[in-house]
Amino acid sequence: MRFLGILVVIGAVMGGFAAEKGPIPILIQPIEVLIIFGAAGGAVVTMCLPHQLKALGGKAFKALSGSRYSPAYAKEVLTCLFQLALLVKKEGVIALEGHIAEPGTSTIFSNYPKLLKDEHMLHFVTDALRLQVDGAVTPEELEQMLDRELSCHEKEEDAFAHVLALVADSLPGLGIVAAVLGVIITMMHIDGTPEEIGHHVAVALVGTFLGILASYGFLQPTVVAMHQEIKDGENFFSAVKNGIVSFAEGKAPVVVVETARRTLFSYNRPGREEVEEACKAMRAA
Repeated sequence: MRFLGILVVIGAVMGGFAAEKGPIPILIQPIEVLIIFGAAGGAVVTMCLPHQLKALGGKAFKALSGSRYSPAYAKEVLTCLFQLALLVKKEGVIALEGHIAEPGTSTIFSNYPKLLKDEHMLHFVTDALRLQVDGAVTPEELEQMLDRELSCHEKEEDAFAHVLALVADSLPGLGIVAAVLGVIITMMHIDGTPEEIGHHVAVALVGTFLGILASYGFLQPTVVAMHQEIKDGENFFSAVKNGIVSFAEGKAPVVVVETARRTLFSYNRPGREEVEEACKAMRAA
């Protein structure tokens, strides 16, 4: 859906320009693109740590591809928490040891493919449960540890959106740089024909056009999408954290699930009846 928005931006701008008899080929200026986006790329290299540079493009693409956080994923995670809590209620906390040691071969985690693919969430759950198996922390200490972990993760993820936001803010300025260079070239041909001078001015203005369009039409919306993905992830992890803490406090499995479910944003929160049905099916299996 978000990629559709990008197509709408391109279609509206180019369609409007063409409708006013504007020649589309004049907008195709490789040198202007080189100046603007080459300079922007250099700025990104300057700003980013090596691991950030490798991951930045993937983070932006994932945000535009659509959020991985959804009611279906939430239902899967909640059902997994229910099954883990039910196991502890029946067999004791030590029964979790084999499942959290090798979640890929676990008879519990193997039921939840979305969770298995989300390495960060999987590690978040298994590491928290491991502390309970070891008896290393109280529920209060566990909550504090998980809060610190989530705060650290949020700051780490926000750094990617911050870099892209700075690039978006710089693009109109870099477009002006390209335009100024074009004006310099125009002044070197000031003794040319009106058509020649007009062409050079038009090419110079394309630089400003590209910088502004790339910033406000593409990059800044991408930054907003990345921030939304971060917020959704923060909310998802916070919900799981609340469920795990409730789990550590010895609450009943249904309370563990409901505690987590009620923390989720409304658009990612599966219905209570839907989750109850999934948990009943899991209990009967």
